[in-house]
Amino acid sequence: MQNMDLYYDFSGQKFGYPLSLSINGFSRNIFSRQSSLEISYVLKGSYEAVTTNFSCILNERDMIVIAPYDIHMLHKKDQNDTGIILTIHIDFSRMADSMVGNLHAGFSTAVCTETRNRESYLQLRNKIGELAAELMAQSNDLYHMNVIMMELLRITASPKSFSVDELPLHTEYHENYMKAIKYIDLHYKENLTLGEIASQLSFSPSYTSKLMKRYTGIPFVKYLAYVRVRASLETLLEGRESIEKIALDYGLPSSKAYTEVFRELYGIVPSAYRKQFQKNMKYSKGGENQKMVLDQQHKQLLQHLIEKTEDILYENEQLAIRKEGDDLVVTVGKGRVQIDPAPEGGMVLRITKEK
Repeated sequence: MQNMDLYYDFSGQKFGYPLSLSINGFSRNIFSRQSSLEISYVLKGSYEAVTTNFSCILNERDMIVIAPYDIHMLHKKDQNDTGIILTIHIDFSRMADSMVGNLHAGFSTAVCTETRNRESYLQLRNKIGELAAELMAQSNDLYHMNVIMMELLRITASPKSFSVDELPLHTEYHENYMKAIKYIDLHYKENLTLGEIASQLSFSPSYTSKLMKRYTGIPFVKYLAYVRVRASLETLLEGRESIEKIALDYGLPSSKAYTEVFRELYGIVPSAYRKQFQKNMKYSKGGENQKMVLDQQHKQLLQHLIEKTEDILYENEQLAIRKEGDDLVVTVGKGRVQIDPAPEGGMVLRITKEK
């Protein structure tokens, strides 16, 4: 059974939104591969990250960036450990192609710590703190979250810039893919086959299969299963229907098949996901259910990130700009520049050098 202590989930996919954040004590012992960008930050304990190119131990406050489509597994170093991890997903399938660029060339998997890829680490930690503060305040301001999301993409993207001019033209091949996707979105609850889609769109099955593989990165059958499970989330969380009925209503052959796909996507079985969601629901005086919120234990785990966000205005390997009370302090290498207001209304720079 998965450890459900301190479970929290802001699931953007419930609203068709690309950004999601979760906090949990899960240990994922199966390899996964998804089209989204994943950023995992260890809040407590130690985790082992295993990818096709390397494996490493992530200790408390270390993080790993998993590039889209990279096969990986992230599990506790010690299964008896009370590890807690924060995971952010940015789902490119919920963004316009023109906002995404070349996923395969745009990102790479990397470990970020205080001593490894430090500049990216500091910037990412600051943005994760901003996002945590936004969720903690329960404002969930769409445009502010959009800014944070795009900053996360900018920080994690490959150093090679990707120009708008390099975006693929909307060719006939791409338009045909969009027709196939729209058809799936309309008919996913039906007994849908690749051959039926091909027939409806006057394509050959082999051509349709290539379209799906090229633009989704996974076979048609798996893509369809993911669509069905994601579409079922609202019904699952309502808690009125059995897992078996939800599976059948959304086009999957059995509760076993539904559970397998659900675990691939979310690292947890659907019954536990629903149970914990309901546990975290708050109820108003009128009985209306409210959104999941970060409790005091979550806030304690995230406080170091929030504090960094409030104090640090900018930081990289050579330069840090932070507020100390009403003062603005700039640290350059081992030197320190303090900016104080002057009596006549200007500014005074105080430069000190660390010994």
